[in-house]
Amino acid sequence: MYDNDSFEDKVKFLSSLGLALHKYGLAAHNLERVISNVADSLGLYTEVFSTPNILLLCSKCVKTTEASQVVRRVTPGNINLELLEKIDHIGDMVIAGEVALADVTLELEQILQEKPLYSRLLRSFAHSFIAFTISIFFGASVLGIILSSSGGFIVGVICAYLTKIFKISRFLEFIVAFIISFLSHSLFHFIPHFNTNLVNISSIIFLVPGVSLTIALAELANENLVSGTARFMGAMMNLFKLVFGLVIGTYAAEFLLGLSPTYTSVTYSYPYWIQGLALIVITAAYTILMNVKKANIKWIFTAACFGFFSYRLILLYSQYPFLSTFFAAFVVSLLGSFYARFIKKPAITVLLPGITLLVPGSMGLKSLSLVLAEDTLLGMNTLIKVFFTGIAIVAGLLLGNIILPPKRNL
Repeated sequence: MYDNDSFEDKVKFLSSLGLALHKYGLAAHNLERVISNVADSLGLYTEVFSTPNILLLCSKCVKTTEASQVVRRVTPGNINLELLEKIDHIGDMVIAGEVALADVTLELEQILQEKPLYSRLLRSFAHSFIAFTISIFFGASVLGIILSSSGGFIVGVICAYLTKIFKISRFLEFIVAFIISFLSHSLFHFIPHFNTNLVNISSIIFLVPGVSLTIALAELANENLVSGTARFMGAMMNLFKLVFGLVIGTYAAEFLLGLSPTYTSVTYSYPYWIQGLALIVITAAYTILMNVKKANIKWIFTAACFGFFSYRLILLYSQYPFLSTFFAAFVVSLLGSFYARFIKKPAITVLLPGITLLVPGSMGLKSLSLVLAEDTLLGMNTLIKVFFTGIAIVAGLLLGNIILPPKRNL
């Protein structure tokens, strides 16, 4: 099918494909398998090396002596499930030989220029919805839920509108955490009836790199050591920026107002029907922030329900939260494999929303905050739990893929 296409055109297409997959959040081991499979269909032998900052393609034509090496400096992109689905479809068509290479190369270049599916205002409200839901799951008071939702909206506005205007993307986590911490602690001096820690964590929860930590551990488990280590350290640095911002915001509020607030650790338990409604809200929010097509909302909601209620069910009969996390990830993995095998679409569409509520991001934030508060023993204990939680998720996902292979690379 592609014998008449030049070697340069084939390499150009593979380069565009790799850049698109990298930009929209695909893990290194999956990206490398996709590129290798597509390269085989083009009559190329290609070695792929991917990290969060480098994409290296070494290609050689099977029938001739032509060879090429492409090195690109890249930056980690945001997850965009709708565009990943489009790219996956392009890869399938190329492997099946159903489309001209020039056409799909142009389509890939257009995909790289596409804007998010939903407006900036809607994405700002999505941050608020996530903060609202997480504060319910964490057991915040009604006032705490309202303040968390307001804080989440502030975070959304900063991310959607101010990041590019003031070019603060490299300092986004610190600035957002500082603002939320300063506002919550300042307000606490006048309305001391809410848990400031819960409000802070719920407000910035989407920026906590729990998913990145889990993807890093998955890459390490798949022997992508360089990419996994780099992604892990990047996630840890983002955690440090968030924690430092929270601490400086607290100190600034105390310095200006002259009092240290007395923290309340009271939490509330909400009935399951309220948690079910909250699950619907957070499903809608992730649909917006992960750029999921409306047609896939039912699958996102199913994945979120399977992950959340599987975790809660096992937790009722077991004293070990790691077992609950492992089982929930295993169930989500089976659902993702089913989706990939029978719906013929990328499993990642189901997997990411399904494990998002399981990832240990908030625990990582809490552990580093404890260390900075000089409660080193409890902080390190919590940090170890972060790693075990991530490993439990990865183990569950891998076991699910072994029992029911998805037969797809996305």
